[in-house]
Amino acid sequence: MTTVLRGKPIASAIREEIAEGSAELAGDGAPPLLAVVLVGEDPASAIYTKSIERNAAKVGVATRVVGLDAGIGTGGVEEAIARLSRDEEVHGIILQQPLPETIDASVVERIAPEKDVDGATVRSLGLLLKGEECFAPCTAEAVVEMLVRGQIDIEGRHVVIVGRSAVVGKPLANLLLRKSRRGNATVTVCHSRTRDLAVHTSAADILVVAVGRPNAVTGGMMRPGAVVVDVGVNRIDDPGTEKGYRVVGDVNYEDALERASVVTPVPGGVGTLTTTLLLRNTLAAARRAGGADDPDGSGASG
Repeated sequence: MTTVLRGKPIASAIREEIAEGSAELAGDGAPPLLAVVLVGEDPASAIYTKSIERNAAKVGVATRVVGLDAGIGTGGVEEAIARLSRDEEVHGIILQQPLPETIDASVVERIAPEKDVDGATVRSLGLLLKGEECFAPCTAEAVVEMLVRGQIDIEGRHVVIVGRSAVVGKPLANLLLRKSRRGNATVTVCHSRTRDLAVHTSAADILVVAVGRPNAVTGGMMRPGAVVVDVGVNRIDDPGTEKGYRVVGDVNYEDALERASVVTPVPGGVGTLTTTLLLRNTLAAARRAGGADDPDGSGASG
């Protein structure tokens, strides 16, 4: 029988841990603070920012939203981020994407490495590649967290990742390759130019799919008994629903229920954890700023 590994119970457990840690720091007069830089008026970014604020308030993480007009230019955004990087009260910084076309994407590099809680800078990704301590992109971290908290052994397993993005596929591969209790996997990364994709996916002990395309992986592409982690979020038309659409992943869910030993649902799976891990990383950064170690080493690679 297939086990459906849901993200909500895992996120709830992590939020309790964050709330406890935040209360400790607040008692010492230095509550964790996350700065959210929002440039322009992208509706999706504005909604996500509100979500971060709501979730942060529930676990005792303070937020500071820095709204900037797109007309401020690349230099203006760089200076705003640099100020936050110098501000000792700020422990974490996230730059909302996408940026307006008038702003150079390189502005993200002004985030101080120790405050890059979403693993967005080249430096953070380089440290991750070397296996050194850093924060990784939260969606990639969420996949590892789902596996670890779902009591799925990673060490020595063959993990096949479909998708090579800089926010999921590539960082996830490096997280899983680490010499740690949360890594030591053998990793294959597939992409749009991979030949005979099904040959690779059907060989996976753990299959992670993150390509942003519905039904990218169907039943015959999964090894019976494999663990299937679906990272995709796709909106497809469905006139039979109230909204006229429904959200599905990259994996054919019905097929996975028949063949996999464990599967994550969409919605309700990996995506449930991303904001929570952003807040956990902010707590970890605050602890380090105060001279304390991250108790369990989670929230960062190394």
